[in-house]
Amino acid sequence: MKIGILGGGQLGRMLALAGYQLGIEFKFFDPNAGAPVGQIGTLIAADYSDTNALESFLDGVDVVTYEFESIPLSTVECVSERVKVFPPLKALETAQDRL
Repeated sequence: MKIGILGGGQLGRMLALAGYQLGIEFKFFDPNAGAPVGQIGTLIAADYSDTNALESFLDGVDVVTYEFESIPLSTVECVSERVKVFPPLKALETAQDRL
């Protein structure tokens, strides 16, 4: 199984390090080319609105998650049209509503 992670910070890195021990593969997407996950896996570094880069990210990925709630809803919506995303879009939308 290959999991795609939106976000390439410390949380994504820790998730992947735990998953590697279970034989899971990971691919990461983050706007920062120097994101911490770049040291441990394949990192697609592009803006979250770059649909061509997202297509490259999704190639070969079975499922996608995100490491924090600041990922743009439009990005997760685009990704969820191609593969399953957990937690689902509605959960992210709720987490971003901080009134």
